[in-house]
Amino acid sequence: MSTPDPGPTTPDTPDPGPTPGTLPLTDRQWTASLSDPALPALPDLLTDQVPGPLGALVEATGGTVTAVAVSQVTWWPGRSATVSWGAIVEGGPLAGRATYVGTTLEAPEGATVVGADDARVAVWRVPDDPFLPSLSTVLQPEVAASLIAGLGGQLTDPVTRLRAYRPTRRAVIEVTGSGHKVYLKLVKPKRLNSLYQRHLSLEGILPVPEPLGINTDLGLLAMRSMTGATLRDTLEDPAGHLPHPDVIAGIPGTLPRLDRAATVHSAIEAAPRVAELLRHLLPMEKERIDWLEASIGTDDVAERVPAHGDYHEAQLLVENGLVSGLLDVDTLGVARPGDDPGTMLGHLAVWHTISAQPDRVAAYASALQQRWETTLDARDLRLRAAARILGLAAGPFRVQQEGWPVETS
Repeated sequence: MSTPDPGPTTPDTPDPGPTPGTLPLTDRQWTASLSDPALPALPDLLTDQVPGPLGALVEATGGTVTAVAVSQVTWWPGRSATVSWGAIVEGGPLAGRATYVGTTLEAPEGATVVGADDARVAVWRVPDDPFLPSLSTVLQPEVAASLIAGLGGQLTDPVTRLRAYRPTRRAVIEVTGSGHKVYLKLVKPKRLNSLYQRHLSLEGILPVPEPLGINTDLGLLAMRSMTGATLRDTLEDPAGHLPHPDVIAGIPGTLPRLDRAATVHSAIEAAPRVAELLRHLLPMEKERIDWLEASIGTDDVAERVPAHGDYHEAQLLVENGLVSGLLDVDTLGVARPGDDPGTMLGHLAVWHTISAQPDRVAAYASALQQRWETTLDARDLRLRAAARILGLAAGPFRVQQEGWPVETS
């Protein structure tokens, strides 16, 4: 696979290779050492001891935190931080193992908030997210089945599972029963109707999940399940029948232009914010990060075309060598012509480094790149792929992957 190249270097260009040496801190200590002057609560959220907000929540119910570890972090320096912890609690109604979340975002009325002034933190046990107040209710199997029945579906012996969850933002609940499967997507109320209309307008045009309907009181969209495995899983299966690269390369060109479509910000536009986060995470790599940010530059492409907005190998379902589904169309809007292709190439470049089938992934990515470079500006495409790779660099930190400082570097 051709590596996305932000451009030729010059004799004055800093060496962009990894910085040699060993890290003096463990992963947890490195996470705990991070700070942000604009977010004074951050050290208390990332500590390798019991976080103050979590301890306060548990102690107020008569319990004690006996074990805890940071499991996920969404941090934008100077703006906000949302941290998830896996914790074990003894005593009180919260006793047991669970995931907890703390965020510096302004919490809705009724949320549990600890701290004062700039160090205020809203804290909860999943699934009791105050930003998604219906989540815990909809996870009850009988409630989920009743909702589906009210929308014209039917499930017996229902079982629910929290399939995807982004604290404060959205969640997807998988409901199975009697051989059927339905997904309930919870989003903020202001997005619900537009998301529903988007699915309806795309039916018959793109292979998108069929919407059963919405429940405005609970802020959810119900969708039928789709058949097939993700393109990522198909790439990982040596016997998996992959779609012809022309098919995957051609999908962005088939997307319709929707009414009132939002402009999707490009990875190049996001690069300064991403670079700022990376400088906070790896200050010893500042010179290298500065060089990458400068090499990617600004986004001066004026042309806009319909775009998925997050087009990568986990968004496509594949069955018998054909594309059977396109997921997460809530991001669909208008973007630069190279944005969707650059996103796919950037994701595959990163996935190739951790895949069990790196040669298969690299060959498929190279085939896609060759096709896209026949119709798009090759340098622009590679810059967008490089910007996406930069955006994915913080991924190991976000999920607190073992060895995240090395992986991010």
